Amino acid sequence: MVRVEKYLLITGQIARRALSRVAEGIKHIDLEIKSLGCTVAALMTTGFIARELARGDKLGSDVIIIIPGLCQGPLEPIIEGTGCKVLRGPNDLVDLPAFFQIGLKGEQEHADNNRSWPVQILAEIVNAPRMTEKEIVDKALYYRECGADIIDLGGDVDQPFPRLGEVIKVLKSYGFTVSVDSHQKEDILAADKAGAELILSFTSKNLEIAKDLTSKVVVIPDDGESMESLYRNMEKLNQWNIPYLVDPILPPLTMGLAEGIGRYLRVGKEFPDCEMLMGLGNVTELADADSTGINALMMGIAGELQINYILTTEVSHRAKGAVQEVNLARRLIRKAIFEQRVPKHLDESLLTIKDPSGNSYDKAELYAMHQVIRDRNYRIFVHDQIYVFNAHSFYQGTSAREIFSRLDIHDPRHAFYLGVELGKAETALQLGKRYVQDNPLRWGYLGEANMRKKALV
Repeated sequence: MVRVEKYLLITGQIARRALSRVAEGIKHIDLEIKSLGCTVAALMTTGFIARELARGDKLGSDVIIIIPGLCQGPLEPIIEGTGCKVLRGPNDLVDLPAFFQIGLKGEQEHADNNRSWPVQILAEIVNAPRMTEKEIVDKALYYRECGADIIDLGGDVDQPFPRLGEVIKVLKSYGFTVSVDSHQKEDILAADKAGAELILSFTSKNLEIAKDLTSKVVVIPDDGESMESLYRNMEKLNQWNIPYLVDPILPPLTMGLAEGIGRYLRVGKEFPDCEMLMGLGNVTELADADSTGINALMMGIAGELQINYILTTEVSHRAKGAVQEVNLARRLIRKAIFEQRVPKHLDESLLTIKDPSGNSYDKAELYAMHQVIRDRNYRIFVHDQIYVFNAHSFYQGTSAREIFSRLDIHDPRHAFYLGVELGKAETALQLGKRYVQDNPLRWGYLGEANMRKKALV
């Protein structure tokens, strides 16, 4: 018999209404809400919760108790008093849906996720011929930390790459897989001799060189668009028994992007066993839009098409972080494909400017909170405006300056603290972000300390 787990959500009297709204959106989970004899949930301790639950009916062994994340104290008193499993929930109740979707199953990665879409990321070092060996290595190390599988050395269109062979050997000594993007015969031969695994990009003009290579090659249409020329080039490589990838070319937005996606779809249908490479630079580098959403969308399309290799880069300032974003999007889309679901509530790292959820309390609930507190400490919340209140006052407004001028503050340290918090609250109000006092605003992967890496120019 399958055991059905039941969850008991502990809260205070004021938060019950807001928690009920959130719980209504959590489907397929047996949830019950219990408000205890405390007005503000965050003020409860685990000892208080244990005593309150002891006064009620005995809970079944299949109940899992979830207490508010801000409750202080160890969980043991509740566990010992109820005999139930106890979890500390998120600090903010609006995070409960993600807590049930993501938090309870942890960050365990399934190996099948990768098998559901075995795609590799090529990160291009643009203008590599004009960089020093150390600059190239540093950039490659940065790209690898961001999730790149292959380092692509971008050559010049009209002149060869001096020391290319030596640079490739140095990169391989660091354990890098290397590809080279060049139309120069001298570069292509040098790259192959030095052990490059992949060489971009071949048309009918230089296709004969492929006969002398051991590296896998990337073939593209002669004019960047003609499928007939691409098919002729593929046919020759097949006749010569040379391994290759196909890149039908992805144009920028408003310049044929939809048609370009259609070419990938066509190749995939007509040649299902053919490996394909998709370059995202034309899309992410050439649009006045944040690259996080663009990369997520393009990786979702690439996942549906089962593209084998993704080429990206970080040339313009607006595209800084693109390699890491593509890697995060790859993880998100892999999970969605593996679980056969839409990529929502799986990994929120790419939600940077906009937040996954809004603020918890409306004005009526905040005013009710103001009515029961008894101290002079200011609480700050954001809803349709910024709200600041203590036991004696209740202020609201749309700017930090407006509200701060009304506060009765004499201690410089306290003034500095409130100025910082009100500044954060104003930013949250302007951007529609969630604000929680004494906590940083959420910026997705951009705000995660272990991922703050500066691109080396």
